[in-house]
Formats: sequence, C-alpha cells, structure tokens
Amino acid sequence: MRGLPEVPFGTVVGGDYMILRPLGRGSMGALYVAEQLSTAHPRALKILRSEYVADETLFKRFEREAQMAAKIRSEHVTQVIASGVDAKLQVPWIAMELLEGQHLGHYVEERGPLPKETVRVVFEQLCHALGAAHKLGIVHRDLKPANVFLGSAHRVGAEMTVKVLDFGVASIIAESLTQLGEPLGTPSWMAPEQTRGEDVTQATDVWALGLIAFYMLTGRVFWRAATRPDDHAGVMREIAQAVPIASMRALELGVADYIPAGFNEWFAQSVAQRASERFVSAAAAYAALANALGARER
Repeated sequence: MRGLPEVPFGTVVGGDYMILRPLGRGSMGALYVAEQLSTAHPRALKILRSEYVADETLFKRFEREAQMAAKIRSEHVTQVIASGVDAKLQVPWIAMELLEGQHLGHYVEERGPLPKETVRVVFEQLCHALGAAHKLGIVHRDLKPANVFLGSAHRVGAEMTVKVLDFGVASIIAESLTQLGEPLGTPSWMAPEQTRGEDVTQATDVWALGLIAFYMLTGRVFWRAATRPDDHAGVMREIAQAVPIASMRALELGVADYIPAGFNEWFAQSVAQRASERFVSAAAAYAALANALGARER
C-alpha cells in the first residue's frame, strides 16, 4: 500500500509504543497491538498512510483533529491515548485503548438478524457517542458496521459496551484524500451529499444510522447493488434515487418479517434525500427508534 510501510515486531513508534503483532490493514492504514513502554499497558496503534500529512497544513490539521477526538465526552468513543508523526518512519500514528470483542459487521454475519432489544441497546450507546462528537462539531463521515465495535462490558447489568472507531481524524483524511483524488467513505453507507462531494454535517451520520439499523434488524445491506461484489457505481446510482420503503426492500430481500411496525417512518426520515429533512440529532434519532422498536426510552 502506497505510503504505508510494514512495521516489524520490536519497532518503537513515537518513542513509546513497541509493535507486538498486527491486528489488520485497511484503506486508511494498519492496526497493531503495541506495548506502551512508559506504562507497560497494551494499546492499539493505528499507523496511517504518509500522504495524510504530506504538507504542513495537513500535518497541523492532523494534530488538531486527533486532539479533538480525545475531548469527546463519551465512554462509547474509543479512547485516544496519544498521536503524532514518527520521525523515522515518516507516518502519522494514533495510540488507542485496546478493545476486546468484535465489530458489528462480524457480529451480524455470525448471528443474522438481531433481536429488537439488542438493536436498541447498541443504538442507545452509538447515538450517545455521536451526540457527544456532534456537540464539538465533529462528524464521523465514515459510519458503518465495521466502525461500530461491540466490546466486553465491565459493569454489572451491561450486555455489551459499544465503541465507535475512527473518530477525530476523519476530516483530515477527507481533505488529504481529496488532494489525492480519492473519496472518503464506504459507498454502501455514504449519504447523497457525500457522493456529490458536498459539505457534510451531523445529518450525514444520521443517514448512516438509518442504514445500520436496517442491517441489524434484517442481517442484509439495504442496497441491491451491494449484493454484487465491488459494484460501487451501482450503489451510487441507487443512493441518488428515491429511497424505497424499508419494508418493501426487506420483502425483496426475503426478510420482511424482521421489520417492526413503525420502522418504515423512522427509516424514511433517517434517509431523507435532503439532509434538512432528517432527524435533527442522533439523540432525536435514537428516541424515535426506541419508540418504533416498542421500547421505552430511558
């Protein structure tokens, strides 16, 4: 991958994080398990592509955005420990808490359609994270099942702890990718304004919430073209058109029985083509979804 070197075991990044083993690689960078030498704690270390800090302006924005992520007041946002640019490797890095569990995509792949109560529990925590970020003016921009992590709960009575991944550096990555001529986002979860290269707002994240809820309830991605490998152009064409009623699409996919009464209206408002017609906030989206699922909002 351009701008992203393999980092071998034993390499110390940022003067404090020794690489132990790889966790995975993606379009934005690579994730490793590392030991924080100053504390002896295991951490997750994300090493990003060098293009993301290719000039002084991007470098300064990277620093600022990473610091902003650390200020989001929600236990449902992955804790950022530190960030910087390694002088020897010439790559930006972010040290985070090391989580135990799996992301929502794997969870649904293993279990299929999820019970309404599980959907409600996940969304309550997910929307808390989004609400806290939106108050600081931070929009996720790439909200999708792979960025929603279901971790082990460490308190009495809790089924799971939801953590939203990759907050904070999304805007700097978006700007650098624009300079490289590459889009930020995953087509199946992108809002119409993103596909057109327009400004994003918290309503952009609300659109993704609608699609994620449909995915959790049915076990299926909403767009028809998503069933064809790498048919990103087909997904983009669908996004630009009027969005079908949730229950009608579920019927086409053979999963109509999983759509609860009241969900059609909630879904339609979440994925309204005009951002101004969507729920005004993540909190409002959660409150309405809890009602649609037949659960009392707490």
